This record gives sequence, C-alpha cells and structure tokens, in this order.
Amino acid sequence: MSRLPGPHGQYEFRLNQVLNYVDAHLAEDLSLERLAEQAYFSRFHFLRLFHDWFGESPYAYVRRRRLEAGASRLKYSADHIGVIANDCGFESADGFSRAFRQYFGVAPTRWRKKNNVMTEAAAIDEETRWPVKIVHLPTKRVAYTRHIGTYGEPVMAQWQQLESWIETNGLSGMTRYGMWLDDPTFTPPAKCRYDVCVELPDDFCPPPRTPLKTIADGTYAILRYQGPPGDSNRAWLWLLHYGLPDGRYKVAPKPGFERYGADLPAPDIVAQDCELCLPLLLQTTS
Repeated sequence: MSRLPGPHGQYEFRLNQVLNYVDAHLAEDLSLERLAEQAYFSRFHFLRLFHDWFGESPYAYVRRRRLEAGASRLKYSADHIGVIANDCGFESADGFSRAFRQYFGVAPTRWRKKNNVMTEAAAIDEETRWPVKIVHLPTKRVAYTRHIGTYGEPVMAQWQQLESWIETNGLSGMTRYGMWLDDPTFTPPAKCRYDVCVELPDDFCPPPRTPLKTIADGTYAILRYQGPPGDSNRAWLWLLHYGLPDGRYKVAPKPGFERYGADLPAPDIVAQDCELCLPLLLQTTS
C-alpha cells in the first residue's frame, strides 16, 4: 500500500517498521545498531535514510518518542513518575525529569497539573450521553496505510487509498480501524502518525511488501459515535471521564482507535459513524 513519492518510497515499508518497533520497545535497548537491524540496513545507510525521510536522527526520534510517551502517561494516568520513567526507557525518575524539563520547558509534576485530561474532560456538560460498554477484544492482524503529518482532511486520502486496496483484494465487509499514534497537543503536527487499517482473514495471504501489524487483544471501553469528525474529540473526552466505571480501570498505555464494522461506512469530511475504543487496564492496589 502506502508509498512515499521520490527516492525513499521503496524504503518506506522498512522505515515504518522501525517506528513500530520503537513504540513497542521504549523500555529496551534502542541503539542505532538495533534499529538498523530492524530495517535490514547498515548503520551508515540507515542513519542517512532515516534522517532524510523523517527529518531527524534516529537518536533524536527515540528520545522524542520516549518523552512524548511519558507526557501521554502524565496526561492520561495517575502513574508514579518513577514507573513512567522506567517504562519509557529512562534509568531513573531524576533522569526522566531532567530530560522532560529540557524538552518541554517544565517539570513533569507541573506539566501534569496543567495538562491533566481528566480535568478537561470534567468540564464537558452532561447534556449528551453516550452508552459505554466494557468488552474484551481479541488480537487482530491488519494491513495498514500510514499518514504522517497534520491530522484532518489529509487523512481522508488514506481512507480512500485503503478502500481501493480492500476492493482490489476482495476484502469488502472486513472491519476497518483508524488509529492515532501521536497526540498533536505535544507531538509536532508534521510528525503525527495516523494508521488506516483493515482486518485480515486468517487464511488471507497479502501481496508482497504489504504493511502489516497486530492490534493487541485487551479490555476496551467502547462508545458509538455518530456525527461530524471534528466533534469526535468531545466524545473521546466524555469517554475518558465517564467511561471508566467505579475506578476499576485506568487508561492503558497504547493507542485507542476508531472501529468501523462491516455495516458502517468509512468516514468522510462531513460524517462519521464508528465505535471509539479506549484501551483499559485493571487498577492494581499497592
């Protein structure tokens, strides 16, 4: 599917696999050597290609992703800073705090107070109520096409590309997913990633070099949203505030997504009809 125009199009598949690997292994060794191995390039070739493609070095990208993942945890959870630091690949809470202050210009504790999503969500009026259900979703293998850049209307081109690929490969009627991988409130808009995915049957053999990934199983709070795409953020905030029953759950540190079943159309500029799926974890007591 997705190919970049110009000289790097043939390598986009492998470079996107590196971005996926980084997200899945933030707490582990993400050295230049390890990332180059994931892309099947030499260190020198990988370093040059990655910088030319994404506008920053692999080292700068990993550091930014670790700090953004930490910011997301600060915003969407009450987890201790030491736990967040460890999960995001920092050796200590002090090291994370220094790096966070250097990047965001403010200490993590202060940033959390100013950017707590629950405070923002609590300001939403209760005039509109959405039913919320808590369900377990199984693991899904998907093919995807990725948009990198500002969210909004450009994303619709990715949906059109996916719908064409679905028709070509005889996959009409399969569930589709829209997945934001970055938060534009602290990720530079030009670096934001959005994946448009289609679920694959177990016996489907995709064409060579089709971008594939797995949506992990887990517990999700699900809300049916129908309305303009520009208003869906309000529904997400409502789900965050009212969709976590009795304090039993917290938001899991992985992307949520929109789910479009076989009976639902793909979104367009004026209308959206989908299930918003918020990943959850059971709260643990210390």
